[in-house]
Amino acid sequence: MSDPRGPQPTPPDRPLEPAVDAEAQTHPGWRIGSLRGTPIYLGRTWPILVLVILATFGPSLSRSRPDLGAGAYAVAFAYALLLLVSVLAHEAAHALTAQAFGHRVHRIVADLMGGHTSYQSDSNTPGRSAMVALAGPLASAALALVAWQLLAVTPVGVPRLLMGAIAYSNAFVAVFNLLPGLPLDGGFVLDALVWRITGRRTAGLLVAGWSGRVLAALVALWFIGRPLLAGRAPDFFSIAWGALIGSFLWAGAGGAIRSARARALLDRVRLGDLLHPTALVPTGSSVADAVRLLGAQGAQVVAVTDARGVPTAVVDPRAVQSVPVDQQAATPALAVAHQQPSGWVVDLPPDAPVTDAVERMAQLGAGVVLVRLPSGGHGLLDAGEVEDAATRRA
Repeated sequence: MSDPRGPQPTPPDRPLEPAVDAEAQTHPGWRIGSLRGTPIYLGRTWPILVLVILATFGPSLSRSRPDLGAGAYAVAFAYALLLLVSVLAHEAAHALTAQAFGHRVHRIVADLMGGHTSYQSDSNTPGRSAMVALAGPLASAALALVAWQLLAVTPVGVPRLLMGAIAYSNAFVAVFNLLPGLPLDGGFVLDALVWRITGRRTAGLLVAGWSGRVLAALVALWFIGRPLLAGRAPDFFSIAWGALIGSFLWAGAGGAIRSARARALLDRVRLGDLLHPTALVPTGSSVADAVRLLGAQGAQVVAVTDARGVPTAVVDPRAVQSVPVDQQAATPALAVAHQQPSGWVVDLPPDAPVTDAVERMAQLGAGVVLVRLPSGGHGLLDAGEVEDAATRRA
């Protein structure tokens, strides 16, 4: 079954889910391709899904088609591979829609619960969020329709069996994903709707998160409680899928609720209260140039720009202290600076909440961002100080 998680516009309390710039350090699995520059991964938990399919679909197929013998498990494995293709098509729809809106898509992952797409959402709107979320179920519905039409010309036997399974599973994924609760795609639509009505993303996350927990309880009741209420014990298939889907929904919904609560704390912190005034030096500058700027006109941080004037690195004051005074003029500032990932510069006013800046940190897997102020100045925001400020306001 495909995971309905669909798009993952990383919430600000998930520092949590490193993006493409941090990918070299936190691979989510095995890279199997790319889509318009977005890496596609087979998650480390995906083999578990294959085992679940073999353990449930294999015996069922063996009973209904005894002529297949041990080949029933080969057919079940083929179904798992076709399901993987369906999942990637579902996630590709999310990714392409996000890219169409100008979002930076970090990665596509197929894993135990199907798949998810992570994209940079700091410029998101309720409408865009809803459209990205709906793209996945629409793609699954299209696949179901195509598979259903192909059934008429598919040879009888195993090929038709697999084609029918793909048609029904994609139809189920399309409908199930539209249920209104996070982390399902329908939950992102509900989140966007509440966000649009109230003007508060926090309210959207809370409503969609609690709705997701209600759905988790209903799923467990459907798969496990329904047979018990009918006076019979649930079979292994019902227990396995009920537990798997229910636990996934509960965990995802809980994450959304925690995200909303963390966001509410961050919304109380003003960006200007935490920014460190930052001076810029051009590439090729020396440590002596950086030292002259530190403390000058209130500058507390020095950043190095590239040939285009774009800030790319932050000078480390501790590394500066290790350079002898008589060698500072001959030592490049970049030699004592930390390179930052692309996208670490954000444009925000000082009276804005730190939420958007922290979300960018989470997406980049970075500990700092450089804020370009409307006045033309710059200020450095440190993740550790944001956490301390949010804690004081809790």
